Formats: sequence, C-alpha cells, structure tokens
Amino acid sequence: MPEGHLVHWWARQHARDLGGRVVRASSPQGRFAVDAAAIDGQVLAGVEAYGKHFFYGFAPLVHVHLGMAGKWLASAGAPRPSVRLRLAGPDATWDLVAPIRCELWSVEQRDALVAGLGPDPLRADADPAVAWRRLHASKLPIGAALLEQRIIAGIGNVIRNELLFELRLDPLTPAASLRRKRFDALWERLVAVMRASAARGRIVFGPGRSRARSVYKREACARCATPVAVSTIGGRTAYACPTCQR
Repeated sequence: MPEGHLVHWWARQHARDLGGRVVRASSPQGRFAVDAAAIDGQVLAGVEAYGKHFFYGFAPLVHVHLGMAGKWLASAGAPRPSVRLRLAGPDATWDLVAPIRCELWSVEQRDALVAGLGPDPLRADADPAVAWRRLHASKLPIGAALLEQRIIAGIGNVIRNELLFELRLDPLTPAASLRRKRFDALWERLVAVMRASAARGRIVFGPGRSRARSVYKREACARCATPVAVSTIGGRTAYACPTCQR
C-alpha cells in the first residue's frame, strides 16, 4: 500500500502540473464516467493530501484512496483500459489505476473524514499532542497502534517496521507504556523520515544508514546479523530484530 510520503509526493506533482489550469476529466475504464463528466473542464483549485487520502479541488471535490494496489501514472499517450480517472491539463496528464476509492465528495464529507484521522506528520497543522493522547490511550501494542490511521495518519508497513527498529522498540511493546520522552523522539524521527521520503518519492531513512532497510523483508538484521523475527501485528507482516529490539 502506498504510504503517506508517496501520497504527498504525488499530490505535489499534480498540483504543479494541473493546479490552476483547466482540466479535462475522463474515465477510460467507465466506472467513473458520470462523475468525471461533472468535473470535466473545471479549473483545479488545488490538491490536498491528508494521510493516505487525496482531495482534488473541483466542485465537488474528488476523493481518492489508493488502497493496496492503486497508483497514479504520468501519461503521454492513449490511456490503458484499466484507467479509472484521467486528469489532463495543457501540459501534463495523470492516470489513476486500481484505487479502492474514487468518488465525488462534499467539503463536509472531507471534514468528517479528517476529523476521525490522527495528525499527519507531513502537514503544517499536525499536532503531536493529539497523537500522544490517542497512542497513550490505546490498548494495542505499539506495532499495531502505529498503523492505526486514527492515531497517526500516513504511516504504512515499511516505515512502521524501520522506525521501531531505529528506536530499538519491540513491536509488541504496549503503546500505553511509552513514556512521553520516547514518544517525542519517535515523532521527531517520523517527521524527518517522512519529509525526506516525500521529497524524493521513495522511503529514505538516511543519512547514517548503510542500508535502505535494516529489518523489513530481510532475513537477518543489518546491524547485528541476528535472524529477523517475522510475525503478524496489526494485520500486517511485522519484522523485528530480537537482539536490537528487546
């Protein structure tokens, strides 16, 4: 599943390529054809990313959630038949493929969704105090709590695993047992990683990391060579070093 850094990266590309311009909207696949016709020919006022959600500034808004398999593709030719939504500006065209959600929304619907999400570390309006309160009130282990979008919006499985490794936290540590100083360190590192990743369009944990990933989908820990423990936490595969993350 595309994580929050990639959602923000795509949103920035779309705002750069299509924002403030007349956009032609179509649905080569046909599943969004009626809705695409409703926004076709409008000026795109802007593109907002919040966690793993996109909001496109048409009237009404277009809400997109990519789910596990969705992605945006820059296009220069005829669309593939699977394209749910094509947004074409004077100088650039973007195609949406396999999203879990692509729909017209009101501003009120957008506000209701955002109200139920945790703070997004990539947004200027993110309040870590909200994330701290929700995390500390959770009965989940930290490895599951970090994937809860109502606690912190935008974290996915790769960042969850690598962040806990960097902080030497066992993913089964009760979230409520985390002390505020440890949470502040987690939040600070999370913001830094997601900002660097959003700037590049890929997950970046450097500098100071000899490998891009230390435990995620690795057989052995990149730091100490201990075999990586694999389990299921929060419905997703978790990777942790039994030595470094005691």
